[in-house]
Amino acid sequence: MPPEHAIHPPSGPGTGGETSPRDPAQGAPRSLLILGASVRAWAASVSRTGLVVHAADLFADRDLLAIAAAVAIPSERYPIALAEAAETFPSGPWCYTGALENHPGLVDAITAARPLAGNAGEAIRRVRSPRHLAEELAGVGIGFPRTLDDAAAIPCDGSWLRKPRASGGGQGIAPWTGPGVGGTTLHARRDHVWQERCPGLPVCGAFVVTNRGARLVGASRQLIGVTAWHAPPYAYCGSVDVDPQTLPDDLGAQWNRIGTLLAGTLGLRGVVGVDAIVTPSGRLVVVEVNPRPTSSMELIDRRTGSALAADHLTACGIVTGRCSPAPSGGRWAKGILRAASLIAIDDRLCDRLDGFNSAWSHEDGWPAIADLPRSGTVVPSGSPCISLFAVADTGREARRLLDQRMEIVEEAIGRP
Repeated sequence: MPPEHAIHPPSGPGTGGETSPRDPAQGAPRSLLILGASVRAWAASVSRTGLVVHAADLFADRDLLAIAAAVAIPSERYPIALAEAAETFPSGPWCYTGALENHPGLVDAITAARPLAGNAGEAIRRVRSPRHLAEELAGVGIGFPRTLDDAAAIPCDGSWLRKPRASGGGQGIAPWTGPGVGGTTLHARRDHVWQERCPGLPVCGAFVVTNRGARLVGASRQLIGVTAWHAPPYAYCGSVDVDPQTLPDDLGAQWNRIGTLLAGTLGLRGVVGVDAIVTPSGRLVVVEVNPRPTSSMELIDRRTGSALAADHLTACGIVTGRCSPAPSGGRWAKGILRAASLIAIDDRLCDRLDGFNSAWSHEDGWPAIADLPRSGTVVPSGSPCISLFAVADTGREARRLLDQRMEIVEEAIGRP
């Protein structure tokens, strides 16, 4: 049966007699540990709930260090180094961002020492199994692309995609055109799946899931493979936020059926992201369920002026303070700029980025540039460098402004 709450108290060796944060004798926790490949966006939301934030990710960017006690782990030791870093922080609850859902065993290992505010290994395995997810979605009338474990019977005309099982942000996805580098070897069959391509508009739905049901709080249009931002063809590189109250009734009803499934037999709790395709006929086809905070969710905070992290933690049994909502209005867009070539971050470039941030930031204080690298950092070619934001009356206008800012920042980065 799905768990009633998403707080998973520690068990086994090394718990040190700690209790769940839902224990009235202990009271509300004062801090939260966040682990993941990149945690800055979620840490910003958590910090607005009044909790002290501890964090470990691959970057420890300047804006993360401004709001959290954070450390960067070496990329070659990801993700095991996150578990090691967790041992250095004070006891208390923790949660994860992408792409730790690819390592449910590690999630459970960390949860053996501190309570998890989120979805543990059993729930992760349910939603990350293409076969199980397809069956559950079919039961509520929602589509899922045909997915196979072997390429033997798959056409080599590019109508199918070869996808890593441990995917994250669209990395490693490519059209299947037959055996070649990493073709149909035993290793590839074990580490990859083949999925039929589905034409349409890539979108993401954001839910808050509790033991009483699921609420759609955001629906964004995903920006995928933007070549001007140096993104690979299928890589996630940004979002344009949509107020779910403006969705057509039929589309909203389909999202609601998905939400019912998330809260029911899939047994998820907290914030959950659902990647999907809107087909030309208006049908939703789910591509992936992410049982944790996603990159696009910070746009919801900007639109509503609230802290989605408060809803997540409440759904997981943790009581926090809440910021007073101050809706910013407009439509927000986010873009991730990757390095066109190796970039050495120095003090001068940090000053330039800070200058743009000061000039462009929203009147309500929302920064226009985030994920600010530290001086001395070297960003390899093709790696994410910074995130930019824009807001306007419409999503189209916000995207146009975002493109303009991208050009200005890239010119500044490339200037001697």
